[in-house]
Parts: sequence; structure tokens; C-alpha cells
Amino acid sequence: MEDEIDLQLKQLAVEAQQHPAHSLERQKALTRLRNAIWLSGKLAYPQKRSWSPNIYEDLYNEALLKTLDYICRNIDNYDPERPLMAPVNHILKLRFKDAVKRYMNENNRTPQTRNLNDLDNYPSPESELSEEAIMLRELIEEDPDNLFRSVSLRDSPEITWQVIALAKLDDETSKSISKRLGVAPTTIDSLFNRNLRNFSDYIRNRLQ
Repeated sequence: MEDEIDLQLKQLAVEAQQHPAHSLERQKALTRLRNAIWLSGKLAYPQKRSWSPNIYEDLYNEALLKTLDYICRNIDNYDPERPLMAPVNHILKLRFKDAVKRYMNENNRTPQTRNLNDLDNYPSPESELSEEAIMLRELIEEDPDNLFRSVSLRDSPEITWQVIALAKLDDETSKSISKRLGVAPTTIDSLFNRNLRNFSDYIRNRLQ
């Protein structure tokens, strides 16, 4: 069911479609649409925990500006039967990946092959991440097949494998995780390690 913001965005998009391409009226409508998207509170923030705040802001702003430009140039292709933020966030994630690749190339970063069984040693958010490490984090965060969040502690369903894996990718130790979540470190390690073995083939296949 659409909320007020989705309805507003749809109306602005339809209004822009109704004006001739390159007309002043369309440009005004698109400007209102861009501002509404920016302020909607519905924008995705891909890979946010993978980067230091300053670097992330630059990458994100580049991706968002290119996303908004793409949406405006292709506004006639928008289907009013769908919420506008679905294609916006889809394009935003693609443009963010493009921004990451450009950033890595400009800084001579070389992707490294990492051992999936060594998540405890993955880089912290402040360090320079390899492309594979970034893709791994994104896969665990998005969990497209609802796999990582479906495995949890029996008595604490909110403590999922996904939660533990992302904490480890944030350079948090098992002791720190256990203290924060109120669960013994051995329980944290058992849930994580046992299922990492089960997930390894799936992860490798998704990252290929």
C-alpha cells in the first residue's frame, strides 16, 4: 500500500511526463521531483558500513546525482503502477558500484582474493577494502535469498548469522559481540563458524 510520500513522488513523476520533453514546464516538474526524492527518507545507502564517512559521502553523492539525472532523462519510461523509489534505489545501487570501481581504479587498488573462513580478519570500515570484500559485505547485508537472516539462536531469534557476520566485518571481536548481545562468546562462535561452512559454497557462487 502506498504511503503519502510514494503518492507524492508518483504525482510529480506523472506531472513531468505530461509536459513535452525539454520544455520549461517539464524541467520545473523534474526539479521538484529531484528535491522530493532527496528529502523522501526512502533512499537506499548501499555499502554504508564499508567506508569511512568522508569517502562514503563523496561516493554516495556522485552515485545519487547520476541516479537522479538518469531518472529525469528516462522519466517517460516510468510506470505509474509501480512505486518510483523501487527503480530509483535499484539505479542508485548500480551507480554506487560504478563509483566504487572508479575510486578503486583512480587509487590503484587491486582486488585481493580472501579466505571466506577468515572473516575475523577482514578489514575494518576505516581501512582500504578490496572489491571482493565490498561485494561480500553487500551480499550479506542484502541477503537476497533470505539465507543469512534465517539462521538464528533458538532462544534469541533476533541474533542471526547475518548480525554476527556484519559485526565481524566491522572488526568487532566475538567477545565484544557477546557482551553487546548478552550471549556467551562460545555461542557466538558456534553459530557463526558452523553456518559459515554451510554458506561458503553459496557465497563463492554468488561472488563469481
